[in-house]
Amino acid sequence: MIGRRCALIALGGLLVLVLTVNIYFVRMIIEDSPHKRNTKYPENSDINKIQEQGAVVTKMKINKGSNVRTSSINAEKRIKLQMRTLPSKYFKPNANHTLLLDRLLAELKIVPNVQEDIWVIPQRNWPDADHLIPPTAPELGTILHALRTSKITKAENALLGTQLKLMLTLNHGVKALFKPMWYNRDTLIKGPVYHGKDRHNAEVVAFHLSSLLSFRRVPICVIRKLKLSEEIRKQASTELLNTMYQEGNNICFYGICHYCSPEDPICGIDDLLEGVLILWLPNDFQLSKHRNPWQRTYKKNKAAAWEMDDNYCDKVKGTKTYSVKTSSRLLDLVDTAIFDFLMDNGDRHHYELVEANIHNPAVLLIDNGKSLGDPDVDHFDILAPLYQCCLIHNTTWNRLKLLSGGALSKSLRQLLEHEARLASVSLLITDAHLNAMDRRLLAVFATVEHCLKQNKYPSSVILDHR
Repeated sequence: MIGRRCALIALGGLLVLVLTVNIYFVRMIIEDSPHKRNTKYPENSDINKIQEQGAVVTKMKINKGSNVRTSSINAEKRIKLQMRTLPSKYFKPNANHTLLLDRLLAELKIVPNVQEDIWVIPQRNWPDADHLIPPTAPELGTILHALRTSKITKAENALLGTQLKLMLTLNHGVKALFKPMWYNRDTLIKGPVYHGKDRHNAEVVAFHLSSLLSFRRVPICVIRKLKLSEEIRKQASTELLNTMYQEGNNICFYGICHYCSPEDPICGIDDLLEGVLILWLPNDFQLSKHRNPWQRTYKKNKAAAWEMDDNYCDKVKGTKTYSVKTSSRLLDLVDTAIFDFLMDNGDRHHYELVEANIHNPAVLLIDNGKSLGDPDVDHFDILAPLYQCCLIHNTTWNRLKLLSGGALSKSLRQLLEHEARLASVSLLITDAHLNAMDRRLLAVFATVEHCLKQNKYPSSVILDHR
């Protein structure tokens, strides 16, 4: 009897064990399914696998107590060492940069008596899969003026991202996104590179920097001072109006967003609030969002795969999406890394492409508000796509050399002085940030020089697929 009872208990235990194992393996299969892991970004399945493998290695190294960001730290040391022996040509201004600057300043001139349907140009004629603004844009200054002065007919909460923004409707039904001013120009943002709220002036700096670098892929934007009582409160939706109130002589509101709350309002000075107005892309100009292979973990004690693996780019290039033989996507991300490094934007966790039935669309440079944090700090890891892949567009390389020897800061200052004068505001960038861009450009030159010395470029030295 006892033996029979023991047998039944043993049989029951075996049955429970079998069921547990089956459930475990079914769960593992479901969790490892590409349909589950990549529902939102299906084309990034290979990148997800690469980063997941890196996460396993990271965890092992954390347990051993070693430095998990070895690749990034060693790359920074190499770049700094290379900067000490840079050829003198990188320190000399190129006289031809004045021709570029004159052409860009000419674009910013306002043409009087323009056609009433000026918005047709930036909304219908300009945007395509390669750029948001064409290489030659004589109407640009007039369009910027219209964005700066057009009447606001409606103001709503913009339920985009995590921070306070407004969606404004202008004359002719044109829409524009408004990001308010949270910081003074000289405010230092300490902490991680992605710390703090958006810097509204950084969006305009990014716009003009993109023109200098021939990256015409930043949305059109201007600085604008809003009269809150007339332009916002009278045009506000009920939801936005419910968050507006008077505090002394100042009009305040806190809006609706992930981090919005009555404890964290934005207030104008009396009736005026400075911010950036970003022209909204046309409704039929659909974008698709993609995970950046060099995305951060946003966790202090957890490194991403690319921060540890010197050969990470080889794995990225081995995927269909980022093969340099079939598209310029990877080269565009190198351009993006250089652009972000100059502006100290370490928050490019995703990027956008035009969603169109077209081969090889360009990577757009949208959302640059986390730039211009601390001009005294250079986050070299932003350059990882460049120093790990050792690839760069030939056109980008030539443009960077054109802006050497202080020409970058000098040219950018003049473009921003023009914007500040028309908007009746102080200069949108400090000398410290301008000097930081010149310094970081030397780091880009040093990175390319190191790649050349390591013979990591092909025989043509530099690739260009566009």
